Order: sequence, then structure tokens, then C-alpha cells
Amino acid sequence: MDKGKNVVCGQREHADRSKIRILLCDINVESCQEILTLLSKCSYQVAAVWSAREVFDTLYSEGPRAHIILAEVNLLMANDAFILRHIVREKQLQRIPVIILTTPDQVSVTVKGLKLGAADYLVKPLQGDELSNLWMYLKK
Repeated sequence: MDKGKNVVCGQREHADRSKIRILLCDINVESCQEILTLLSKCSYQVAAVWSAREVFDTLYSEGPRAHIILAEVNLLMANDAFILRHIVREKQLQRIPVIILTTPDQVSVTVKGLKLGAADYLVKPLQGDELSNLWMYLKK
């Protein structure tokens, strides 16, 4: 057993995370790389994007195949939450849970995102244990 993997992702295995596809959207390339590394250590399949244009390109090309969308709050909520509103209204995408990546000083915009349909939020900096249980957001 890979002890390093268990430290990052917790001890219990409840899902085959290697079959779960996550779309990671973060405008901060360094933050995105850190989260991508943690998700990879947890064995998730990850596509990472850094701009609104890339979010839409990926949603149109691969979006319906994603199981979870992790999106940085400023990117997700820009232009009156255009990206989030699109995801929750688009028939092929609305089944995908959107989890907001936020910071402690972004409470009001995060709450607005939850009211608009985001499934939950995670506060940066993230830890492996928080990410290991993302599979629980999958809709049956």
C-alpha cells in the first residue's frame, strides 16, 4: 500500500476515484497546479483550465463526461455568475455538481453561488482529505 497516498487522501476507500472525472477551473495557475497535484494523488482524472474561454471550450467538448466541476469563485461568478448559470441551466451539464473553490474573505459571493445552484464550497488552501471525498457529490 502506498503510504504517501493514504496520508494525502485519507485511510478509507469508498469509491474508485480513478474513474471519476473532474473539471478543475482556477484562474491562478499556481493554485490550479497545487490542487491538480492533490487531485492526482487521490487518483482522480483531472482536466484543468485557467480562463472562462477554456471553461466553455472544455464544457462543450468534454463537459457532459465530467462528474464534478471544481471552480474558483471569481471565475465561476464573473459577469453575474455567467458560467455557473450556464451550467445549472444547460440540460447536459446540470447533473454535474459544481463545487466552489473560495477563500475566507469571499463569503458573500460564495453564498450567492450556493443560492444559484452550486453544490458546495471548499476553502483554499485545500488539503488532500477534503479532496479524497469528492466522490460523495456524484449523483446516482
